[in-house]
Amino acid sequence: MNTGTAIRLISQLQYKPGWKFEPTDNTHRYENSVAVKITYPAVDSGRENAANGYAGQEINGGARAAYPILLDRIDRDEDLYAELLRAIYDIEHHEAREFLRVSPTLWAPFHPHNTDGMERAERQGLGTLKEDLTFGLV
Repeated sequence: MNTGTAIRLISQLQYKPGWKFEPTDNTHRYENSVAVKITYPAVDSGRENAANGYAGQEINGGARAAYPILLDRIDRDEDLYAELLRAIYDIEHHEAREFLRVSPTLWAPFHPHNTDGMERAERQGLGTLKEDLTFGLV
């Protein structure tokens, strides 16, 4: 698939309310590729906000992640959409690990921004340190 086609197809995608997909030509970095910036609504997942039930603490402008997609092995629209769905899974997985907390301390056992949470997640097969450290980066 060529970059122009990929950009056009990605620009037509919809997901949950507030999610945006912004594809750009990424051939300056990787041959025959696009980069997709994904912006999505997010709430502050900090312990202090968890104590308030995450009420009304939206992150201004949402959260962002960006992913490269190499197009050489993508022949069909559905192959491209599957790559985007993998990125969505990655984001949802990351957010789930941030928000899972244990009362009454509100400890987040698999938090993807804390070393001990990353190590616990890796032991449980929920991700790797490398995945956590490179989450959403192009």
